[in-house]
Amino acid sequence: MSRAKRTLLLLAVIEIILAGLWFYLARVAAQSPNADPEAAHTIGATMGAAMGVVLGLAPFLYLLARSNDRKAAAERD
Repeated sequence: MSRAKRTLLLLAVIEIILAGLWFYLARVAAQSPNADPEAAHTIGATMGAAMGVVLGLAPFLYLLARSNDRKAAAERD
């Protein structure tokens, strides 16, 4: 499997993990009797920012992996 494909796969897994964590934290905050009414908003903003950072870095990581794939292919030839 090429580095570019592994990078895309890893980014998808990270996003799924962050989405699961977001769901879990929101559920815990909703069920807690001591939770602040702003907890859902704070959790959403924080996890949304984390997911946005990962997606913001994704194109650069993909281009770097693709460049490394091309260099490795050139060295084999």
